[in-house]
Amino acid sequence: MNTPTIVAGALWLVALWRLPSIRNSHKQRSLALTLAALAASMTFEVPEIKAVVNDAAGADIRLSPLLKHLLGVTSAAYLLDFVVAVVRPQGLARRTRLAAIGVTLPLMLAFYALANWLPRGPVRLGEGRGALFPVLYMAVFTLYIGIAMVVATWLFLGGVRHSRTFLGKAGLGLLGLGTLLGSLYALQRIAFVTAQLSTGTEYPELENLLSTTLKQAAILSIAFGVCLPPLSVAVEYVRAWGTLRRLRPLWEHLTEVAPYVVLSTSVPKRRVPFRLERCVIEIEDAYLALREYVSADVHERARTFAEQKAVADAEIDTVAEACWLRVAAHSARNGRQLNEVEHPRLGVTGRDRLSELTWLRAVSRAYLSSPVVAEFSRLEQSSACPSAGGSERVPSHGN
Repeated sequence: MNTPTIVAGALWLVALWRLPSIRNSHKQRSLALTLAALAASMTFEVPEIKAVVNDAAGADIRLSPLLKHLLGVTSAAYLLDFVVAVVRPQGLARRTRLAAIGVTLPLMLAFYALANWLPRGPVRLGEGRGALFPVLYMAVFTLYIGIAMVVATWLFLGGVRHSRTFLGKAGLGLLGLGTLLGSLYALQRIAFVTAQLSTGTEYPELENLLSTTLKQAAILSIAFGVCLPPLSVAVEYVRAWGTLRRLRPLWEHLTEVAPYVVLSTSVPKRRVPFRLERCVIEIEDAYLALREYVSADVHERARTFAEQKAVADAEIDTVAEACWLRVAAHSARNGRQLNEVEHPRLGVTGRDRLSELTWLRAVSRAYLSSPVVAEFSRLEQSSACPSAGGSERVPSHGN
């Protein structure tokens, strides 16, 4: 299998993967059409496809290069539209961009029809009245691709610092690299044509090698760059699912004794990030409800107990919070709410999103499995109810 076939196949896989998103938004539509046009363009470089098209249209018409270039310009226009939607949602020279593509495509068709192409390659002066038209055709094509890629590179690389995730930054960086390589592709085409026109010197093998390498590298970089931001979303989805699984047991224990904090509206299971958000909110609401059943002294005793049990310094705060939560849950079952006392301060208060989730996971782990928490809870229950000195029975729930 040759390289053009591999590149075209990879592009079609990415294009078909992104095709269902064409209805979601203007940004997604532009991206899907970019990939579809790129894949179709590279298809006309596959030797078997090129032979079929040329045989059907006639060797003198050279239809496959025209279709490839028209689709290449179209994909560049949609890619520019996509990066503007991502990096500059307020818009950027929309009328100018529409005018540029509206002029480029008709000029390419006109110059292509008027040119007297020679079999050696697309940019040759030839003979007679049509001698200059191949050069004009390639000039229009190359200038549009070059300018579009330079602008896209500027926008993509400028947008890297605004991305919030590593994979998002990497994706924009690869897209910027791809458009930069596209700019170099256009630049080397201009350099070879200029050398041919000014000195008559030709380097067909070197020109073909550079053109093919830069073009394929640019296209693959863009294709990989397109895949990374959705992969970032998938990673966040999996991370949210893992966090939800870890917090779910704590949620079940706390909402069993404070069921009124649970919202009545159901959420589809596939909406994992939303379910995680709701789980966190209900856990924190249960915190607020349960703290009314214990005093701040319980929290202080829990910290002291954790220190005496040689709990690691990094875990003392979370273990202490899990301790008073276990005591509060037991008191809530017995209905002993405390009034006119100072209640524990919530350790989750004032944290950013990442720190909040990390804290809740640590509290959940201590609440469910720490022997220090279990022992403290038993001691507190014994001191509160000497006649009921048995250990607290914590209900078991599944995930």
